[in-house]
Amino acid sequence: MKLQVHCAHQFESGFDVAVNFDSKHRITALFGPSGAGKTSLLMMIAGFVAPDKGYIAFDDRVLLDTGAGIALAPESRHLGVVFQDQRLFPHLSVEDNLRFAQRPSPLNRKESPFKRIAEVLELNGLLQRRPESLSGGERQRVALGRALMSAPDLMLLDEPVTAVDEPRRETILSYVERVVHEWDVPMLYVSHHRSEVQRVADWILAFDKGRLTEQGPPDKVLGADAVVAAGEPVNLVRLTKVSPSQDGGWLGTVNAGNSITQLRLPAELKNPGKSVFVEFAASDVMLASGNTEGLSARNRLPAIVTDLVPRTGRVFVALEMGEQRLWAEVTTHAIEDLGLVIGSNVTCLIKSAALRVVD
Repeated sequence: MKLQVHCAHQFESGFDVAVNFDSKHRITALFGPSGAGKTSLLMMIAGFVAPDKGYIAFDDRVLLDTGAGIALAPESRHLGVVFQDQRLFPHLSVEDNLRFAQRPSPLNRKESPFKRIAEVLELNGLLQRRPESLSGGERQRVALGRALMSAPDLMLLDEPVTAVDEPRRETILSYVERVVHEWDVPMLYVSHHRSEVQRVADWILAFDKGRLTEQGPPDKVLGADAVVAAGEPVNLVRLTKVSPSQDGGWLGTVNAGNSITQLRLPAELKNPGKSVFVEFAASDVMLASGNTEGLSARNRLPAIVTDLVPRTGRVFVALEMGEQRLWAEVTTHAIEDLGLVIGSNVTCLIKSAALRVVD
């Protein structure tokens, strides 16, 4: 997928937004302080604010081109929007709120899996309740489900956990991750919280005063130190294809930038016909800088060292594998023995038993 956004708009208050970016990442975060213009830009993409001039396209479909006189209505853009305040219909039950998005419209081009949405977001016990009886976290899950019911090409989330108390934020973020993994739908995620975007985003667009100030992977924009400070990084690698191996197991194909490689997966893998993600901890990754023949680890991913974050007796190594980011945790002696510096080419070795399939 590829999202192209080139917009400029001046509001009556005098605040103006002028942004140009292209993104082809799974989850792109619009990050910056309150009042930076993140939500304003999201509303332009959604079609609720008409920019003075601009061009917005998703894949090959033009949503806005002021020069050509094209401006699709919000309901024709095939986008699922989740607002900070949820905007659920108070007079409808949870089930009716969900099914409302399924009413005949240009958005409903494919079947919306109501049962699966209710299952993944754990809404089955709430279906007959009204929004006023739900907690903030429950209402946000319903809002996520309603956006999914429109079978969107792209999800837009505006500060989805701001109205949720701290203990429930992690829960909502886990549901956001489930949505991306289950339906493989790309997402724009607006937030001013570093910990949120560090956790969910593959790519960060940093904003201030209506301008894009920086963009890149989380460890580049936030700083590798900030990523490690949030806890041990967890790797999440997308498999573009899963196929049976000759010994009766499963192999997952990984796009590793300039090469294609395969991971040997756990034998208990479910749904082998669909693309899935595999998760593993930084401590599950061993690094090699030379010949890897004769080693027992069968899973080998080529990567480039992009940063080194020392901690007491160990070092977290930030790695780049094509468009995917990885982390490894090694000892300071290993760094010295391997002669690792930023820019070093390495091979990441991961045992199959360490992989946890997210399907």
